[in-house]
Amino acid sequence: MKFYSLITGATLTIATTVNLQSATYASTEYDFIPKQGRQQADALQLSQSKSQAESVTNNQGGQTFFSHPPQLIRSASSQLGGYIPSTYEFTLTVPKDAGQALKAVSIAQDKSPELVKFDISSSRAFFGQRFAGGPEIRLASIGGEQPSKPGEATIVFDQPVQPGSTVTVALAVQRNPIWSGIYLFGVTVYPAGENGLSQFLGYGRISLYGNSG
Repeated sequence: MKFYSLITGATLTIATTVNLQSATYASTEYDFIPKQGRQQADALQLSQSKSQAESVTNNQGGQTFFSHPPQLIRSASSQLGGYIPSTYEFTLTVPKDAGQALKAVSIAQDKSPELVKFDISSSRAFFGQRFAGGPEIRLASIGGEQPSKPGEATIVFDQPVQPGSTVTVALAVQRNPIWSGIYLFGVTVYPAGENGLSQFLGYGRISLYGNSG
């Protein structure tokens, strides 16, 4: 019995030593990878991380969505007087970690005594925080002004706006409302993808000074 205990203790000591040596080797194995091998390993890890990030912004139904949605940072009118032509600007930033590029923007006027009429054909978009402040963005299509939904317009970019960008959508209006007040415009964005899930960002406020009534 005593001899058996000694043998067992020696066996455990040897096994522990082997396990420690194996663990030490495993923890330092990467240090022996040649420089070229390290670059390949880093590239593989980056590719896997990118794939995981992309999978986060695609659900099982095939819909794409923003992991961090764009932000509406500015709204303004080129003319503040009532009943004169103007351009309404809405500036958005697309976060670097948005997860998806920005494909389209929809602007819809909230309920008010007087609805604006967009001059759809004259609407444009630019990079930057001001109208014509940066390179113009080509548009694939502009829609809106449906009979059942007055005061709405949707702009679809020819090439989606990539994360880390700032874009200004400029909607021409035939004329400002005649009445003074604060007019609200809801802003909804759509990610790139065939089945993008829309995200409502909030309201852009535009103050106009026409007749006070």
